[in-house]
Amino acid sequence: MAVSGTVSTTVFNTRKVVDHAYRRCRMPPEGISSEQVSFALDTLYLILSMLANRGLQLWCIEKDIMPLYQAQGLIEMPNGIVDILNTNLRTLQEVSGTSTTTSTTYLTVFTSVTQVTNVGVYWNGASTSYALETSNDGATWTTLATVANPGTVANETTWTDIEGSIATLYFRVRATTGVLNQSRVFLGNTPTEIPMARLNRDDYVNLPNKAFQGRPLQFWVNRQLNNPILNLWPVPSDQFITAQVIVWVKRYIMDVGSMTQEIEIPQRWYDAVVYVLAARLAEETPTVDPQMIAILDQKAQRALLEAENEERDDSPIYLTPNIAVYTR
Repeated sequence: MAVSGTVSTTVFNTRKVVDHAYRRCRMPPEGISSEQVSFALDTLYLILSMLANRGLQLWCIEKDIMPLYQAQGLIEMPNGIVDILNTNLRTLQEVSGTSTTTSTTYLTVFTSVTQVTNVGVYWNGASTSYALETSNDGATWTTLATVANPGTVANETTWTDIEGSIATLYFRVRATTGVLNQSRVFLGNTPTEIPMARLNRDDYVNLPNKAFQGRPLQFWVNRQLNNPILNLWPVPSDQFITAQVIVWVKRYIMDVGSMTQEIEIPQRWYDAVVYVLAARLAEETPTVDPQMIAILDQKAQRALLEAENEERDDSPIYLTPNIAVYTR
């Protein structure tokens, strides 16, 4: 049997999504005007945004590392975050050695081989792109991670997790562009995370002292227009400025780009998105046969349901009912 020998290499760009959607409306692509293409892209953007209201899209779950600052209990999440899923407080064990600095590097030489799993750069000026590198002889360096355009400013901190870090004698932070405007570099390992409890608005509002400082244990998510805001309680004390809040978030699907780019959905979702787009276009395009609207809407709902039913990770679920109130 002759087969292609490849899997998931077909490029299904935005143009194909729009063309197929119009074809399902019984409209040939050559008859589509530039205005209709622009309208289809806007509609596609609305559809991808709407999917955030329909459960979890597994590919849109990400981990964010949020630094802590003394007496600052509000953490504004990055743009595009829909909601907070899991939140942990992480503390680290600091490792140290003999450190030297230049305008572009921060070098630490350990007395014995040491593993570094987390790095925090405290900026005293504008941040710049940098690389995290290790060496066993101080001459040949291996890049473990790179951070491009951290986007932080003076008196802010950038934290980076290093995947696959191994114990070495030399560790350095090297600016890949510009100057390394750091006031401190924190090298840590042995990360310990504890879950934080989520409060509802009433419980947070009723706290008698919202400025109380200590170890952050709870948080309320204030879902604003663009960026959710974490309200921590207690607010961080000076002891926890080297700790981080590890937040697993649900974000929006990436914006629709040009016609030659792909939309950020997995292969298993393409048919559903094309059908939903076709149903929306049929609804608002005067030249489409009105009888097609109900047909496309029914097929779109079925395809969308099939895609959503498969959006799972197949992990076990443990339910622990609390029935103490009924058995006393």
